[in-house]
Amino acid sequence: MHIAYPAPLPHGRIRQLLPDFFVVRGTARVAPGVVVNRNMGIVRNGDDLLLVNPVRLRKLEEERLCELGRVRQAVRLGYYHGCDDLYYRDRFNVFFWRQEQSNRYPLPPADQFLCDGGTCPVTGGRVFEFSNSRVPEAALLIPQAGGLLLTCDALQYWDGWTGCSWAGKWLLRLSGVHQGMQVAPAWRSRATPTDENSQRWLAADFRRLLNLPFYHLLGGHGDFCADRAHELAERAVGSSFVRVSL
Repeated sequence: MHIAYPAPLPHGRIRQLLPDFFVVRGTARVAPGVVVNRNMGIVRNGDDLLLVNPVRLRKLEEERLCELGRVRQAVRLGYYHGCDDLYYRDRFNVFFWRQEQSNRYPLPPADQFLCDGGTCPVTGGRVFEFSNSRVPEAALLIPQAGGLLLTCDALQYWDGWTGCSWAGKWLLRLSGVHQGMQVAPAWRSRATPTDENSQRWLAADFRRLLNLPFYHLLGGHGDFCADRAHELAERAVGSSFVRVSL
């Protein structure tokens, strides 16, 4: 049976950011003419690769991916991501992870669910869930370089607007996204029940997140934050929520 997988969208080359950690900056078309960036993290363990927030690659870059190692696992961290997950399942027969209710894209089915503090796709890592969020959202703490936090939509760092169209940049800015570390305003609104205060509702989740030891961060959108990620995350959480004790 022929499956019409989404075609690869424009993306950059695989770049190494830390020992055994790589990224591809891809794109997402959210409306005609409105393009924003999206990131795929690649964690290497020996000869095995874990894809985080998968982005389908063009043939030449997929060949470069295979030169890094064997694509063995993939993980979806955010509810609104997942359009390329089925391609990677079928192309590489990956072992696929997601949260139980993260089924906006129902295929592929999960081989194992992500659970807070439960089994992690990476040895020595940790699974974190935003337990109060109205939409499923998770993060991975990876032991690379003293602590690397991989997020999706909840916590993002923006150093510029590379990969975004003019309309995409202004849509982001109108939604409240700015340069620097931030709890993404649009995601926070979606994650908060309509009858709750968004400046309070998720505060406990982010307080737990700040208990994790990390120096670096890569979100599903935006840019890589090296060395100062925890410090900047503390400031972002402090400015996003009331009565959050850091």
